[in-house]
Amino acid sequence: MSQDEAARAPKEVFLPGPGMVVLHNRQLRPGTDRSTLSVVGDMRWNLRPAILEDHMASVSINFALVPKRFRDIAKIYIWMELNCEEGLTILRRANINGKLAVFTMVSQLRNLRGLLDWMDVHGFTSIADVTPEDLEDYLDAVRDAELTHGYRSDLLQAVRRLWAFRELLPPEGRLPEMPPWGGKESRVLLGKSRRDRENGTPRIQEPTMTMAVLWAARFVEDFAEDIIAALDEFRPLFGFKPGRHSPGAHRRVRIPGQAGAAPEVGALIESFRASGRDLPGRQREDGIWEPDWPFLAKLLDLGLTTMQKNQAYRDMFLTSGIPVAHGTFLALRPRGLLDGEPWTKSIAYDDVKQLVRTLSTACFLLVAYLTGCRPGEALNLRRGCLRRDRVTKLWEVHGRKWKNARDENGEKIPEGQFRDEPWIAPALVATAIGVQERLHDADVLFPVWLVADERAEHEGGEARTLASINDDLNLFVTWVNSFCDRHGRSDVVPVDPRRLTSSRLRRTLAWFICRRPRGMVAAAVQYGHLRVQITQGYAGTYASGFPDDLAFERWLSRLEDLQDADRRMKAGEHVSGPAADTYRSRVSGGTRKFAGRVLRTGAEARHVMANASLQIYSGRGMTCVFTAPTARCELNPSLDDARVTPDTEGCHPACVNICRTEDNIDELRAEAAELRAVVADEASPPIRWERERRRLAQLDQLIEDHERGRIGGDAR
Repeated sequence: MSQDEAARAPKEVFLPGPGMVVLHNRQLRPGTDRSTLSVVGDMRWNLRPAILEDHMASVSINFALVPKRFRDIAKIYIWMELNCEEGLTILRRANINGKLAVFTMVSQLRNLRGLLDWMDVHGFTSIADVTPEDLEDYLDAVRDAELTHGYRSDLLQAVRRLWAFRELLPPEGRLPEMPPWGGKESRVLLGKSRRDRENGTPRIQEPTMTMAVLWAARFVEDFAEDIIAALDEFRPLFGFKPGRHSPGAHRRVRIPGQAGAAPEVGALIESFRASGRDLPGRQREDGIWEPDWPFLAKLLDLGLTTMQKNQAYRDMFLTSGIPVAHGTFLALRPRGLLDGEPWTKSIAYDDVKQLVRTLSTACFLLVAYLTGCRPGEALNLRRGCLRRDRVTKLWEVHGRKWKNARDENGEKIPEGQFRDEPWIAPALVATAIGVQERLHDADVLFPVWLVADERAEHEGGEARTLASINDDLNLFVTWVNSFCDRHGRSDVVPVDPRRLTSSRLRRTLAWFICRRPRGMVAAAVQYGHLRVQITQGYAGTYASGFPDDLAFERWLSRLEDLQDADRRMKAGEHVSGPAADTYRSRVSGGTRKFAGRVLRTGAEARHVMANASLQIYSGRGMTCVFTAPTARCELNPSLDDARVTPDTEGCHPACVNICRTEDNIDELRAEAAELRAVVADEASPPIRWERERRRLAQLDQLIEDHERGRIGGDAR
């Protein structure tokens, strides 16, 4: 056989049999029982054992959704994607980089089904029957489908990957030898996306976020000690069932002539009497309240049957003279204060699990929101993740990342990577982490279980899933508003128009940092930290993604200010000061230049932010039309790009970059009015009186200069 003939000869293809393990060549979670792994012959493949993120729920792919005639070849292809060591070489031939992550195989099969379903409808019996002309018809079908641009692109990408693996598939599963659509990429075949890729994640509205953070802080700082104490009292009682015996002496049904548990019953009754507590009660079907016999049995470590059958024990309670409460409450007396009063008079036994879950949700909200980390990163934090930097005295949160965690071959690292830079956290986050660590003894910070170990019932990892934490965020708001309704409070959490999700927290944080609205409760002290240190900490590198959120928000904020200024100028606003002409030029020119502009990446937003038309900064009683060479303030380095920004808190009065708008003059008038009251007070200390008098004279001069320059002299 000649060399050319040998090269053209079909290569031997390895085909996995029905009994082959699906995750044959993938890293598995520690402790995985390989005998339970899915095999190729299964209709549904469980991929969860190869997904190392603890917050991920059960993940599987269902081949019953694939047309029957293509089901076997689809299994072989997906198995190759999961296990093929030759993947990178094959994919480079198709101008596609990277081996797919295990979780991505779910969407990969869905995207491949687009082709297989189309083939099934058009009567194809084998992938090998498809011609380049057929692929052109499929391309037309994708173009005409009412789908998003991104989904269309994913459908075409799935065809390319199927073609890239053609030599590892049996002959009936191979697409034509020529690359699909002449090797052209989706952006050529479909055109560039017209969608605004600024960031589609909706922000949580300001009133909702402000009050949610306030109540989360109350839980962590004011209610936590009571809830943790209630949990300590609750745990020994939770799950007590007939037949479970205590480590102590086994109690038996009272025998005539013997004390049995009577001494313990008497001691319990006296403890209720001494502490002034009513007996725990439950309501019968006829509406009458009686002692809660199952709960009393728990307190005595007796089986429920023992309590029900021993009338002597029951009579001791019924004849004690102690009232029966309308509910079953713990012995704990809450000490946490809300507006100077105990936040609750007592904690019911049946409310403990919900309170613990709500407290844990409050901890997550503070950690995820005030650090800016991704939800999955927060859920995968471990006990001991909080550290105090000895030099900077800042709290640091150390953890793993999964986004952009790739090895030298560009493949995703399943176990993630430890971040080179920790998230910088305020003291409130440190408190929240400390509280969360006291709620359980698990290694993961936010475990799927809190009150009882439910790991055996959970198919996913140790951590709570994104779906469960999203549910809990909304239940947190429900609990707060229900509490406010019961106590006649007005500080409710306004319901956001959209459902709360953890993915919205980062976007909202970026908005607050850039807008810095007043009234940001519980994070007010954080602002000084956020503005200066955010990019050193949780936004430390662009791989974190957070600087892009900041860049977009700063762009939007600056553009809104520019549009507002343009409207005021068109309405005849007078501007004074040495930089007035530059201000008018930048406002009018910037509005024309940036109106309707779409930003597609964070880098593009950062680049646009350096444009001179956007270098307008509001200060106290003045506006800075910033030009670095002529600025007389101490410039602040911008930590997320190479630009510098003015120090509007340390503005030099003689700086030529200053102008004053009508709003600025109104601020000066308000300050002058306050100073006149001080200057008119003859009892003011001489030093203060002289200082305020000079400041008042300066303000009056600035206001007079502004009015003198007003066109037409229409002074107010």
